[in-house]
Parts: sequence; C-alpha cells; structure tokens
Amino acid sequence: MFRALKLSYNACRISTMIGKNRMVKGNDGSKGRRSKSNFSVGQSIKTGTLLGYVGYMSWSAVDVAEKLKEKGLEEAAEKLKAQNVTGDKLDMITEQRLKEYGLEKGGDRVKVLKFIRQMTTQHNKKIFNDPVHGHIEVHPLCVKIIDTPQFQRLRDLKQIGACYFVYPGASHNRFEHCIGVSHLAGKLTRQLQQEQPELDITNKDILCVEIAGLCHDLGHGPFSHLFDEKFIKAVKPELKWKHEEGSVMMFNYLIKKNDLEKEFKKYGLEERDMDFIVEQIAGPKNGTNGEWPYNGREKAKGYLYEVVANKRNGIDVDKWDYFARDCHGLGIPNPFDHNRFMKFARVIKFDDSLQICSRDKEAETLYSMFQIRVALHRRACQHRVSNSVQAMIVDALIAANETKLVPKKDGSLIKISDCITCPEAYTKLSDSIFHVILMSTDKKLAEARSILQRILQRKLYRCVGETSPKQTTDKTNVKELRKKIMTFILQKSDGKLKETDLYIDIVCLDYGAETENPIKHVNFYNKNNIDEAISINRDKVSLMLPNVFAEHIIRVYYKKTDNNISEKASSLFKKWCDSHDYQSQTRIPDDT
Repeated sequence: MFRALKLSYNACRISTMIGKNRMVKGNDGSKGRRSKSNFSVGQSIKTGTLLGYVGYMSWSAVDVAEKLKEKGLEEAAEKLKAQNVTGDKLDMITEQRLKEYGLEKGGDRVKVLKFIRQMTTQHNKKIFNDPVHGHIEVHPLCVKIIDTPQFQRLRDLKQIGACYFVYPGASHNRFEHCIGVSHLAGKLTRQLQQEQPELDITNKDILCVEIAGLCHDLGHGPFSHLFDEKFIKAVKPELKWKHEEGSVMMFNYLIKKNDLEKEFKKYGLEERDMDFIVEQIAGPKNGTNGEWPYNGREKAKGYLYEVVANKRNGIDVDKWDYFARDCHGLGIPNPFDHNRFMKFARVIKFDDSLQICSRDKEAETLYSMFQIRVALHRRACQHRVSNSVQAMIVDALIAANETKLVPKKDGSLIKISDCITCPEAYTKLSDSIFHVILMSTDKKLAEARSILQRILQRKLYRCVGETSPKQTTDKTNVKELRKKIMTFILQKSDGKLKETDLYIDIVCLDYGAETENPIKHVNFYNKNNIDEAISINRDKVSLMLPNVFAEHIIRVYYKKTDNNISEKASSLFKKWCDSHDYQSQTRIPDDT
C-alpha cells in the first residue's frame, strides 16, 4: 500500500474555534448551548505571548525606553530614546549601531540585543507536524504564502518525479520539501545569530531567508526536473530556461495575485528585503570587475546567500532536506546529520568574504554527505527503470505539446510549454497533466495517450545495454558521444532500426561539482583558533576517500516491443562498446 501523505498540514494547523453553538451537559444534568468562546485550539500551540509580532511595531520611543527600564537597562533606555528609536526600528538595531549610540558596555549591548530579539519574535507562529523534522514552527507570513493556490500547487508535484513508478514510497512532494527547507533555513541562521551576535543578523534577515527557502521551488513543472531539464530543452532548445526563473515568476505573481504586499509591509519587509528574497531564489550572480552583484544585502552579509542555495560548495539546507526526505521516502539510510553540522557552523572571513565554515573534524562527515547524493542518484533518481519512465513521460509531453491544454484566466487554452511565461496558467500545471492527457478523447492526443497507457501497463522502454566510460565525459562531448552511438547502431542495423526507435541516455553521477572535489571549496576552523578559516587537503582527512568525483553511465533504450529487434539493438551496442574498449552490460531480457 502506498504511504499516505506524510505532512498532515491541515490537521496540524488547528485553528477552529471551539464551543460555537455546541450542546453541552451541565453538572446538574441539564443541557444547553455553549456560547461562542474567544479561545481557540490554535492558540494553545501558538508561541507568541502577550504581544503579537505587530504589537511592538506600534511602540513610540518612550514605550521602547520604558520596556528597557523594566529590564534594568536604564542607560540603554536613555540612549535609544535620544535616538528616537521606535518599535518599528527595533529589528534594525545591531551591536554596531548600539556602539554608535554611545552604549559602551559590551554586556549591556548583549542584553539589549537579547531583549530586542525576544520582543521581535513574539509573534503567533503555527506548528506543523513534519515526518522528517518533527514539530516545526512556521512564521505567520510564511503561512500566508502557504495558503495560496500557487503554493498549494506544489502538493501535486512529486519531489523525485518518475521515481514514484519504481519506489512506491517516493510519494513525497515539493510542498512538504519547501516547508522543510524553510524550517532548516531559519534554524541555521538563528544558530549563527545566537552564536555570533557580532554578525548583526536581524530577525528580518532570518525571515527573508525562511521565505526564500519556502518559495525556492515554486517554479518546478510536472515531475520536477524532468520538465525543465528534458521537456523544455526538447521543445524550446533556443531557451536556457531553468525552474529558478519560474520560481521568481511565480513568487512575484503569488504576492500580487493574493494581495500580500500589505502583509509583507506589516512585518517590516521593504523593497530591499524583497530583492534579497528574489536574489536567493534566482541563484548566484557573478559580479563584474569585482563588484558586489546583489542589492538585497551588502557584502558583509554575503554568507546569507549560501544558506538556501550554496553554489560555492553545494552545502545548503535545500540538499539537507531532500537528502533526509528522499531517504525517508525511499527507505534508504541517511548517515548525514545536518543538525550536527549546524552546531559546528561558523561564519569566518576567508580572502575578502565571510563564509560559512565548519569544524575541521567534520571534513569526513561532509564527504559522506556528498556520497549520499551519489547514492540517491544511482539508486533512485537515475535508476534505469525510473529513467525509462521519465523518457516516456517526456515523449508524451512532446507529443501533446502541439495541443492547447492548459487554461488561462479568460478560459482560453495554451500549450504546455508556453506556461513558463504565463503564471496564471502555470498555477494549473502539475503532475495532473498525466491524467488530463489520459482522460482526453481528443484524437490529436492519441500518441501521447498511448505512451502513458504503456506506462500504466508496464510496457516500458527497454534498456538493451549500458556501459561506463573509463574516463568521465565532459558535458560538451555528451552530445557528440550520443550521436556517434546512434550513427553506429543505425548504420549496422540493415534498416531494421530508426532513430525514433532508440533513446540514448547519458547519466552523470557526481558529488555536485561535476568532476571537482566539492570539499575543495569548503573552509574549516580548528577549536584552538575559531576565527581563522583553513583548507584541508583530501589526503589529510583519509586515505580511503575517492580520487574521482564523477562518472558517466551510457544506456541505450529500445522504445518498441519487438523482442527480436531489441536483441539486435543490444548486440549492436555491445559491438560499439567492444570497438571502443568499453565494458558493456547486456540488459536482454530487460524485465522492467
């Protein structure tokens, strides 16, 4: 039996008012109707106290001073009052700013910052029960985002696409993954805030990072990476479109469509903060002439851009969640403990930038993290049967793309591939397109329907052989290699095979940095000098670590069901492997 949806979202967001017009039985046995109560079950699990998150923002400078005096911080009260610091400015107070205000005692500055952080986090968070991270707190602004059609769409996007046709437990989706990433993003930044107050990480910084983590996958299409990496590349080869672009489009549309601008302002987020969120979702930029490429945060806070999507070394909360969540769903052990890594995370200056570093003793643990990535791709994401199903779904989508299927607001229809520039249509595009095509009676969709019906009947494309080159093939040579194999097989087949009968899949398995060692870009620190970033050579970690960090697998699939022709394709591929000194593995018969 397939595992039920793991994130009990509606059940955990208990906010139903109790006592409304309910029949009750008194102590004397009499019955009556209970009056509507002002207490809700949801309030019993809120983390806010007397003042909501917005309450402190209405304080005057006198109110702020009075609150500080109640904490025994008379000098700080006078200093902040003299600077006319009101409640809506509290979250912008940093240690450096307190120095500028004339608060000389370091101990007092720490107490003031602690007070500010306590007050500015006293908002009514909701508690979600997540199967991977347990009970997690979600900021009310994040809840507003979650409660939109654009975000709810992620419930119908499988996290690892076609793997669900191989692993019955791989039913988890982008919805729960994004909530998990948001949770880990907030957890990591709070850890840094608490351990290194000199970094001046504000609660507003944390909220922005949480929102970026929550919305980073809004732009994924049907069956996740299959959509942008296979389908869009096939039907719009002139575009270099990636799901990150779709995420930015959907984020902006989500805010406008659901009138959330006022909600963002309510929590103190301004245009600069919106830029910061979008920049994290869009991914890293390369500065020109050494200039800082971002508008959202200054270079001194550049390490915040490494939390959700770290392109420098690939260590980020997005991976941590999908490692844990994919392993949970697939039934594969996950040896990497992201909570331990957070405990040792520290921001240190290296060269001319601040970077998130780890303890030197954690180096081997990080290698195991990247090994999990390889294991997940080898055993699930790039499983030969999973890739067979994936190829069939892509072919079905290509066949269906000339037919307009997805409705816009005005009721008109557009093609699947055109949805990437139309957010209102993209909101309606999800894995459900699979069944939309299946249920259609349109004759134009006959070919697409036939392919999808074969998937349900388990008449999949057959893998007739696979091999691994002795040396990793460069990305630029992959197309040429595929062309050479196809040409050889077709020329030797005596006309029995056509190009449309075959699918040649070249899979790259790596540690996340193509052929490079990803740890090469990670810096560490020693407990004897926690403020100095150091590099650690692979040989100093262990002599048992790999020398090669990427490999390719070449697979040939036969699309039709003729056993004799599939055997012919298999033998021809074996001949090609022999002529190029490749070790081949025959897959005939291939019981997919």
